[in-house]
Amino acid sequence: MSGLKLHFLNVGDGDCTIIDFPARIVRSSQERHGERVMMVDIHHHEDHDDYEHVLDYYKRNFKDSEGNIRPIFRYVSTHPHKDHIKGLDALFNEVSVWNFWDIEHRFQPDKNGQDWEDYKDDWGRYELVRASTNGSPTVLKYTDKNNQMKFWDEDQIEILSPSDELHQFVHVKEDGSRRTAEEIGQALNNLSYVLLIKFNGLKILLTGDVETKGWEYILKNHKDKIKNIDILKAPHHGRESAFHEEAVKWMNPKHIIFSASTECEHIVPEKYKKAAPNAKTYTTGELGTLVFDCGFDGTIITPGTIKRYENRFLSNYR
Repeated sequence: MSGLKLHFLNVGDGDCTIIDFPARIVRSSQERHGERVMMVDIHHHEDHDDYEHVLDYYKRNFKDSEGNIRPIFRYVSTHPHKDHIKGLDALFNEVSVWNFWDIEHRFQPDKNGQDWEDYKDDWGRYELVRASTNGSPTVLKYTDKNNQMKFWDEDQIEILSPSDELHQFVHVKEDGSRRTAEEIGQALNNLSYVLLIKFNGLKILLTGDVETKGWEYILKNHKDKIKNIDILKAPHHGRESAFHEEAVKWMNPKHIIFSASTECEHIVPEKYKKAAPNAKTYTTGELGTLVFDCGFDGTIITPGTIKRYENRFLSNYR
């Protein structure tokens, strides 16, 4: 039986992670939980030879036993910068989304910017969804202080960020004055969702674009929870602005994923390797879409393993 699968899509300098939670039974209660799909962010390219076509990939790999496209049970918008919401409009047009996780913020993009035309429909869809009250999808805004709700406690997800403290930092200066729209945009990464997923003893940390202030908060409030991480998605695509040496050393990750293109000059895998010398690193721009299969026995089938056993596994990951 296949376990939890993590799909880190090759989308250039952006993020799109899909988590496929398997059907399982809780031993203590014998309660059965069905399969669920969770998508974290999207950076969709409609026509690009080097990057994954997110919608085609989803429709090809996430079908039920009757061949129907499976709904996204939980979509998480870590924060609404362009490289994390591009393609949102097309996604909602083609795939059913049941729950939408958003953050509280006052960010507004620069609608006079040179790339506004490229994602204005996605921003429009984002604003429409987050303002929705009809339950289609259900819009949820959480912090690390929310009581765990049953539907995500079953999937063993814990929110480490955002927090009220980080919300204050992003929107208000030290002197008490409000930040400008541009300043909020520059600080918004620190309000990213940071999610800890546990699966049969394995620990997976998805970090959005969290930067120094966010890491300081997590180390202060959730340090014990991030000790010895098995799979770490490097924050902000692995850029130096989000590298926190103390956090990486403490997490001591076994596998580190960089969601970045080969042209990105700002990622610092060498710093991660120095802080976590035993970690294996993977960059989507170099290797393509990466799929990690976390087994019920606590093992991890990595993309390297898939290549070594190509005839047996590769057809599942096209």
